[in-house]
Amino acid sequence: MTIIDLSHVSSTGMAVYPGDETMPVIRRLTEHGPTGHQSSAFEMGCHAGTHIDLPLHFRAGEASLEEFPLARCCGPAVVIDAAEGRIGPEVLDGVDLEHVEFVIFRTGWESRWTTPEYYASWPWLAVETAQRLADAGLKGVGIDSPSIDNAVDQSAHVVLAAAGLLNVENMANLNALPARPFTLLVLPLKLEGAEASPVRAAALVEGDD
Repeated sequence: MTIIDLSHVSSTGMAVYPGDETMPVIRRLTEHGPTGHQSSAFEMGCHAGTHIDLPLHFRAGEASLEEFPLARCCGPAVVIDAAEGRIGPEVLDGVDLEHVEFVIFRTGWESRWTTPEYYASWPWLAVETAQRLADAGLKGVGIDSPSIDNAVDQSAHVVLAAAGLLNVENMANLNALPARPFTLLVLPLKLEGAEASPVRAAALVEGDD
């Protein structure tokens, strides 16, 4: 089995979604020394870096992280190539959605991570695409851009949340994924009352490529 890391590195001062006022900070509290050891602390928004959004993000009364079943954060997945800009429903034509639980969209946008272009005009899901994914009974959807919606709309989030799907945003290293299905893991921190969490997303790939 091969494990593929699908997360960006979280670092002090990294860019976050426009309007998010919580800038990530990782502080060294103590250092190695004759009588010491290294310890650190971090502060960041729940939607910073590679993270998941629960349905609670857009639907009141849904389960928060400490109640959300971990079984809904893992399962068989497939990666789909999509162009930059609006991702229309035609990208799903011919894709077998019956035997997977997560669909990951690979647009190449992750190459702009750490650049000013990353949070400008990123790829996003058309509401019709979100509806087809919702109707397929999936557990979740992932993308290598800041959001499944563009900067002025929330339609995809609303549609997927209503169907109980989670979203994985700011994914990385998608070029390493195989064409065949794999197992996706996106396990969140157990934060009381929260609707989102940074994750160490990973793909478990059986066999050799």
